[in-house]
Amino acid sequence: MNHRRRVALGISATALMVLTSCFFGRFELVRRVHGLPDFTHSSAGSEVQWVTTRDGVRLHTEVFRPKGLEKAPTVLIRNPYDAMRVLERTRCGVLSRYGYACVLQDVRGRIQSEGDWVPLIHERNDGLDTLDWLVNQPFVDGNIGMMGPSYLAWTQWAVADALPPEVKTIMPSVFGVELYSANYERGLFRHDVITAWAALMPHREMRMGAAEDYWSAATHRPAIEADVLYLEGPLAWYRALLESPAPSDPYWTTPPVSPLAGVPPAVKVPVFMVGGLFDPFLVPQLKAFEALGSRAESVLILGPWNHLGQVSDELSAPEDTGGLFQWALSLEWLDHTLRGAPLRSLRPGEVRLLGPDEASWRSVPVWPDPAAAPRTWALADASAAQGCDGGALLPGAEAPLSETDYVYNPDDPNPTRGGASLLSFAFFPKLDVTPGPVEQGLSCDRPDVLTFKSPPLDAPTRLSGVATLTLTVRSTAPDTAFVARIIVEDADGQAHLIREAAATLAFPDEATVAAQSYTPGEERALELSFWPMEWALPAGARLRVDLSSSSFPALHNHNNRAGPWAAQTGADLATQTVLVGEGRAVLTLPIAP
Repeated sequence: MNHRRRVALGISATALMVLTSCFFGRFELVRRVHGLPDFTHSSAGSEVQWVTTRDGVRLHTEVFRPKGLEKAPTVLIRNPYDAMRVLERTRCGVLSRYGYACVLQDVRGRIQSEGDWVPLIHERNDGLDTLDWLVNQPFVDGNIGMMGPSYLAWTQWAVADALPPEVKTIMPSVFGVELYSANYERGLFRHDVITAWAALMPHREMRMGAAEDYWSAATHRPAIEADVLYLEGPLAWYRALLESPAPSDPYWTTPPVSPLAGVPPAVKVPVFMVGGLFDPFLVPQLKAFEALGSRAESVLILGPWNHLGQVSDELSAPEDTGGLFQWALSLEWLDHTLRGAPLRSLRPGEVRLLGPDEASWRSVPVWPDPAAAPRTWALADASAAQGCDGGALLPGAEAPLSETDYVYNPDDPNPTRGGASLLSFAFFPKLDVTPGPVEQGLSCDRPDVLTFKSPPLDAPTRLSGVATLTLTVRSTAPDTAFVARIIVEDADGQAHLIREAAATLAFPDEATVAAQSYTPGEERALELSFWPMEWALPAGARLRVDLSSSSFPALHNHNNRAGPWAAQTGADLATQTVLVGEGRAVLTLPIAP
């Protein structure tokens, strides 16, 4: 054997040993990384069982148990993601070493479970059938919790209003029950959430290599054909979403979706929730938390994270943010709810908050800050808004009347640069669609973007809550979109996105639930509502508002045509006019004390 081959074999053997060591030592690694106490038990390993549902479908269920305990408090995790199964098995392995039994189940039609995969539809019946099975298992001591993020949280919400008395808590992260805002914004479809996920999850196994199929589907016209061409369709559930752009459409107002709004008020067990300020399900999660029947006994942990619990590379983050798993707090919560131990650091009813660029956590009774007061800024000097210096953003609501226009081409959209409503980064990283408060650069790089900038702030200012932007516009199209970004420019010239929002002529405000008609050339008032924000602005920073008519792939490119967007085969140019001054274009920000 020559020397080069011996070296290669030696490197391979060493790498295999390291990987093997990491695999078998992953439980201890989790413990050390998260600063957890010593394990209290060893693991008895796992065994596979099959849960038979009411219609005869068998669900693959793996049971992990602590060694030496005949009965134990038990955690149920219901999971659709094959790529996450190692992660969830690791979570179960850690829990078993702290004296918990852990039950990991593949949902219907995914991984090794039987049946057909249809998102959302079967989780209530299958979840209730699983709980009926679980409460009768000899290893359960009568105390059960459920946990998991994203779709694993949905499997909890689906049964949360009908839990057996043995279930003492649920722990859903980065998901809620009000689904319209996670799918649409004023009739604009969230491709980077829904189409990306459809490309990933059409059938039994995840398609981690489907990035190009996702992009092709998101750009195809008519959109209603994309599932057959690129997503291994037809996918009836995806088409149902494409055909439901209005909040009043039957999809949102009939079962199984419509009863979901009644779930949080009916939840009686304490709930431990983890959310991200830059997560696409932030709004549904906040609504669910505040509506909980057990709100006073529940806890929300809210950090500067995206859907994976990561902090944007644009921000400096403390080392102990903990991400979605929040291991130390989760164990404290499980000990409290399943074992009756007193809480050590958590307080019932609290929101524990870490905003962007903050160095330490804050505990507040409510978020956003109810003491925040609205402050208005008028968009002004529209004729300068296409230059790099931009138009003006003036304190107060008054400014001289002016207007400007730009041409919006749906085939050349303004690219998304950060924000909360992004998901493809989690499984298609090569697309380089980055969530969070991404640096924005110069708006004058594009003629279809208008910019308005404030004078430097004379004192530190904290934003906490919902901002709105009222606009007065005209268009040559019978329907079109307007997108706004709130940006902070620091003294060094860095410009970071805080929030993005959109409205269409058909859905000009939050009160509009059915599409409104528009006559080209008429003035129309729009009110754009931004998701709740938390941001500390230093003295000397400048506020900036960028206006355009697109943000792709976060939102579908409006075709400048009226009617069902997913059936449209073409697109038109539109001349967009924005009027400012005399109260026609006003930004209202929530300023906390």
